[in-house]
Amino acid sequence: MIFNLHRFIFVCFGLLLFALAGAQNGAQLAVDEITYNFGDINEADGLATHIFTVKNTGTGPLVITRVTASCGCAKPDWNKEPIAAGATGELKIAFDPKGRPGPFHKTVSIYSNGNRGSYTLSIKGNVKTKSFQPVFTYPYSIGELKLHTKTILYSTIRPEEALGERINLLNDTQQALTVHLGKLPGYFTTEVKPSTLQPGETGEITIMLDGKAVKRKGRITSELPVTVVGSDLKEFNGQIKVAANVVDNFNKRSASEKAQAPAAQLSGTLLEFGQLPAKGSIIPLIGGKKSISFNIKNTGKSTLMIYSVTSDDDRLDISGGRRELKPGTETTFKVSVRPKDVKTRMESLINVVCNDPNGPVRLIKVTAYK
Repeated sequence: MIFNLHRFIFVCFGLLLFALAGAQNGAQLAVDEITYNFGDINEADGLATHIFTVKNTGTGPLVITRVTASCGCAKPDWNKEPIAAGATGELKIAFDPKGRPGPFHKTVSIYSNGNRGSYTLSIKGNVKTKSFQPVFTYPYSIGELKLHTKTILYSTIRPEEALGERINLLNDTQQALTVHLGKLPGYFTTEVKPSTLQPGETGEITIMLDGKAVKRKGRITSELPVTVVGSDLKEFNGQIKVAANVVDNFNKRSASEKAQAPAAQLSGTLLEFGQLPAKGSIIPLIGGKKSISFNIKNTGKSTLMIYSVTSDDDRLDISGGRRELKPGTETTFKVSVRPKDVKTRMESLINVVCNDPNGPVRLIKVTAYK
């Protein structure tokens, strides 16, 4: 009899806890707008902010546990205290336009006890570049047109992002120079302003990359043809090198999904060829090349996808390796260089792009000398 009474009390207590848990889970998150358009933003004006109104339309206290943005340029700030049923709170997003010319579209994910997974908002707009200040040096040239760089590196971009970069131009001649841009793949948009630079005038080339239009993950590279024509009708041709690493958006993954993620472990991040044999050396080479290998092992809990293993240095030849690794397996890549292609000391990078959320882009340094 006493045993049955204890069992009855235990069951009642469990039902009470279940009821209390159900009451606490009655929170429901709602936001007054899903997307906010900043319109045109002047880069020189600094941070642009917007406040989303968050409402608890449920019956229990709403607690926002974390808020993440798809880019470090968007900083969230929100109520840390619980929001009572029927009450509202604020979520402020501050966007930094510095160095981000052109259109942008960023996502913001809200995690709370009022929704399964995340509640996604977005901000968008267009950054108008600030007036050019003559603080750049121009060590590069195409014909008589001076450029502050001939390489655009976007680092990483997620599929829903749009990123912009620019190259500053200077005409330090005594004649007008007209700049014509060739074609890039469709996920790039290019513009030159002004298209004709008068003597002493500055301008810029803007290159936008639309992550949504890129259909594959991994490193993408291309060359933008540039033609410069002077008022004397002399024509000069050159290229601007463009590269980016397209990675997954890991912000949309839950904590449990991240716990089951793959993990890439590299056997090393430095490949040293040392001193390469000189021309006519008796040191044997295979196919005129010297090679070094490195391994990638999946120490995670799901399949590791190796999207690309590439180098922007044409002197390096990368071969071998598998693109899918089950947990616990590894693969080997071979890196080769022809000694005749290395004239002075070489310091290059290999980009490894994969679906490891804790390191989607890995860099391997390669050195060699004569």
